[in-house]
Amino acid sequence: MATYINGELDITQILLKILEQTYGFEVLYTIIIVGTIVASTYYIAKSGLITGIRDYSEHRRKKRNEQIAEQEMLLEDKFLKKYTKELDYHVKVAKLENYLNIKNKDLDLLTYILSCRNRLKAVSLYKKGKDYLEKDKVTKQYKLKSKYTPKRLKLYSYWGTFIYFAINFVGAGPYILLTYLRYIYKKEGTEISYNVDLILFGFFIAVFLFSLYVLWGFLKPEAAQNFLKLEKISPENNEQN
Repeated sequence: MATYINGELDITQILLKILEQTYGFEVLYTIIIVGTIVASTYYIAKSGLITGIRDYSEHRRKKRNEQIAEQEMLLEDKFLKKYTKELDYHVKVAKLENYLNIKNKDLDLLTYILSCRNRLKAVSLYKKGKDYLEKDKVTKQYKLKSKYTPKRLKLYSYWGTFIYFAINFVGAGPYILLTYLRYIYKKEGTEISYNVDLILFGFFIAVFLFSLYVLWGFLKPEAAQNFLKLEKISPENNEQN
């Protein structure tokens, strides 16, 4: 074995050996990606960024709790007695905003979310579909905007699914064609560069991510509908359930 550990490692020779293998380019590409992820994770952790984010989050929560405490103290201020009702409203909003982790000053909405058995899902669905909801001026309850009928929502879902697959078909087309050509010309001894293979695969990934973004837009009205259908806590037996 003619390998010596002398502090001098010929990286070029190692890379050439890897590239000479059948899937050498793919192996090298994978090593680079994994190495980049590991190195990035290490430096992010070492920089203290994660700790800083956690400290900032705790600081914000502490700040909100202090603000709520100050608002509660105003309720006891004898000079503000005539504003008790208004102050009480804002204290409730602040507490529910903090508890539900959502920014919204509508107590009716916050109360509705609180009434859902799965409050985390309720918050998530509301954030996704809020642009398709409106508040009834009489009942003060939230509902879908009038133009979003059940039939229209179903049509949105169908179109979103169709466009999603259509976009992915276009994205995968060049890669599928390349695979077919590689199979055909392999018999003639003609090789297609793996660089082309990598570029087309990257194109497919980019198109796939774009298709998810498009599909997401079509499914937002359905998220709003699901928000309104969430199971509520029964007032008479919420302790048992």
